[in-house]
Amino acid sequence: MKVLRLVLPVLLFLSTPAIAVDYQGKNMDGKKLAAKAYYYATGGVYNIQVRFEHKRATIYFSDGSQTTIRLKQRVITDPKDIEGYGKLGQFPLNGIFSVGLDYDNNLVGNSQPPVSHPLEGFWRISLE
Repeated sequence: MKVLRLVLPVLLFLSTPAIAVDYQGKNMDGKKLAAKAYYYATGGVYNIQVRFEHKRATIYFSDGSQTTIRLKQRVITDPKDIEGYGKLGQFPLNGIFSVGLDYDNNLVGNSQPPVSHPLEGFWRISLE
């Protein structure tokens, strides 16, 4: 019984409420849509497909790779300007925590400490 009292609050804390992404009152969850994505860290614009799920978006790249980001808002007001945050190799658990690999190619053979940029994991998605 004591274990249940400890585990249950942790599970509730880590779980994300099941609230769908919505555009003009329509549920957008589960649909794979063609889009373009701008990633601040690389400065690149990518042709992608995106699938929304609750307050997350999974971005599918043409080479078969994918990443999941946390959306800034669950209600889409402008389908050409959807903002989210997530580093490549990371998977968001809830509004605060994420898990995964964090890598920096600049650290190989570099004696300088890593520099963090405030918009490093920033994404902007534009639905087509």
